[in-house]
Amino acid sequence: MRLGFTVPLEGLPIVDSVVPLARLAEDVGYTDVWSAEVSTTDGLTPLAALAVTTENLRLGTAILPAFSRPPALMAMEAASLQAMSHGRFVLGIGTSSSIIVGSWMGQEFELPLTRVKETVSILRDALSGKRVDFEGKTVRSKGFRLTGDPGSPVPIYIAALGPKMLELAGQIADGVILYLFTPEGARRAVSQVQEAARVAGRDPDEIDVVARIPVAIDQEPEMLRYMMRRLMVTYAMVDVYNASISRQGFEQEVKRIAQLWKEGNREGAAEAVHEEMLQAFYLIGDAGECLSGLHEFREAGVETPVMYPVSVAGDPEQRLKEVRATLEAMAGK
Repeated sequence: MRLGFTVPLEGLPIVDSVVPLARLAEDVGYTDVWSAEVSTTDGLTPLAALAVTTENLRLGTAILPAFSRPPALMAMEAASLQAMSHGRFVLGIGTSSSIIVGSWMGQEFELPLTRVKETVSILRDALSGKRVDFEGKTVRSKGFRLTGDPGSPVPIYIAALGPKMLELAGQIADGVILYLFTPEGARRAVSQVQEAARVAGRDPDEIDVVARIPVAIDQEPEMLRYMMRRLMVTYAMVDVYNASISRQGFEQEVKRIAQLWKEGNREGAAEAVHEEMLQAFYLIGDAGECLSGLHEFREAGVETPVMYPVSVAGDPEQRLKEVRATLEAMAGK
């Protein structure tokens, strides 16, 4: 069975945590490391370090926003990491959000489904060594040919929240990446991906399902819930995540959160994230409870659960110690 974890981790120094944690994970039986790209590091630099300091871990991006890089540049980056890791790289892409793409990066966030589909089309041709001549609605590339040899094919995964992107993943991707899903939400998402694959004439069993899952073992309850509620609010305020959380049975809750936030009641918005929501989307409790929750995700069809360890310790050394303990516990060590 596959098992991964996320880098970088909030509150930990990048230099002192990424490589040591990956080596620990490799030693205790993890198979994967997946990078996030929000506002700390880019999604590729940590994986480049791990490509030359680990031996067996699969290294994936979860995700690179399709709007942040031209597809030709993304193909060059993917080929480089595939070569550096000797065939262990997976390119995970997605739309990100209008806040990150539009506000932070200053790029146009238009036709996201089309953007991902057209980006994958260019990537497939470029990474297979073909000359790319593509004129789409959202991207174009004329005359590009990748001259670096990745050494082996680069799998392309698509991050998906809604029905249309899940369908697209089933149609054209090698895997799908989920985030902020409950086990039941993941089950429905997997079913949608597999049905789309069957309609497209593909074998649904060949599509990997990756899910990033926050996990907090033996953390101080009050501080943990304070942090988790605020994390949930930040996602509930993003339209695509708001819709995804609503579809998973919390429509009234996210409406209430959004309304309180709009009124300027930040504390009220956080308090509106009740215990049932936290327990549904996060693995919280002792090691046994969190391992049981992990089993629920596997039973729902998640083939590659990716742990996102959470520590509320204020001291960085203590936080690193708790993250290490969490990684070991989730590996059954």
